[in-house]
Amino acid sequence: MIKLNDKSKRARNLGKQTNMSNKLWPKRIYSLDVTRGFAALAVVVWHWQHFSKIRDTFPQNFDRASQPFYPVLKIFYEKGFMGVEYFFILSGFIFFWLYRDSIKNKTTSFSFFWMQRISRLYPLHIATLIIVALLQAVFTAKNGSSFIYPFNDIHHFFLQLGFASRWGLEKGWSFNAPIWSVSIEILLYFVFFFVALFTRGKALSCLAVSVISFIILQFINHPFFMGLSLFFLGGFIFYISFNITIKSPRWKSVVYFIATLAWLLIIANFYFIDLSQFILKIGFIGEIFLHSFSSYILFPFTVCAMVLLEIDKGSFLKTISWIGDITYSSYLLHFPLQLLFALAVSYGMLTQDFYLNPIYIIIFYSILIPLSYITFIGFERPVQSMIRRNYFLHKKSKQNRALDSSSSSLDYSH
Repeated sequence: MIKLNDKSKRARNLGKQTNMSNKLWPKRIYSLDVTRGFAALAVVVWHWQHFSKIRDTFPQNFDRASQPFYPVLKIFYEKGFMGVEYFFILSGFIFFWLYRDSIKNKTTSFSFFWMQRISRLYPLHIATLIIVALLQAVFTAKNGSSFIYPFNDIHHFFLQLGFASRWGLEKGWSFNAPIWSVSIEILLYFVFFFVALFTRGKALSCLAVSVISFIILQFINHPFFMGLSLFFLGGFIFYISFNITIKSPRWKSVVYFIATLAWLLIIANFYFIDLSQFILKIGFIGEIFLHSFSSYILFPFTVCAMVLLEIDKGSFLKTISWIGDITYSSYLLHFPLQLLFALAVSYGMLTQDFYLNPIYIIIFYSILIPLSYITFIGFERPVQSMIRRNYFLHKKSKQNRALDSSSSSLDYSH
């Protein structure tokens, strides 16, 4: 009887923990959506250099500083690729927040979890894959080689179909290559689901997985270990943020201070004084600090600060939450759009150095952002809803057939 009572208490406590974040936290944290949207647009700025490439190499006279609005956009031209690191951290945070307990309690099944993921990610991926394949065929026919990403054959097409473009089975970059980060996330979702299902690990376990993966990455340079490190770091940030909101609110000011200081240092380093050179003089420790600063200080404290601030002040970024809504579409559409601009160069409609003219980056974003929003509203959301609706109809149909079968069996036995 004592054991039974203990189990009942644990079950009740687990239920309270499962629902606690939903009660104390808003249903949607708009600040995270908005920052994710800006991270995607930062990656697009980083990829502006594509227009300067001859096949897959930079011309010898390429000057990154010659790109439009470089004095203002310097940080994105130089480090915009790090927006993908932010994606991984945010994914870990959100999945541990929204799914961890429901998977542990088995209220979220494996099939439901994957239906949610596939309905969200696959439709636009397939659409842009086909578009890029067609545009690359036209570009190759005109120029004798593909634009930027060279491996656009059947083998890599099937890797892309299976979200496996960056698993180690590929020869190099192919088709709509930015999908590589989602390819890694698919593997992370498998790991996360079974970790959530079979372990009791929380904050320290997440931190341990993150640090160990980061160490492994130094010896095995595969993006899976980078993703694993950042994804579980995101889980660690979730637990820390959650504990601060319910147990240690006095730590909020510390989080705000460190996040603000980290961004001031970044801005100072890129626009005023090269602090990295002073840090490198420290030696090996300085190198480690610089290498891990964004992953383990800047981004984690930014996420934590945005969450705590929104819980305190309300949804202060709700009015621009559409920036977060277009994250996936802008991320997947920007390379097909670049291909169209590259084709315009091939057919003489644009000069080869058009990308150095500031007006064209304005035109590019003026097309990309509305197109991404239209795609989200008119394609992503409706197709996602259709897939999920069909899933539930299928599940309901199976349940009805099972009930009918059970009823027939009972009738037969009588």
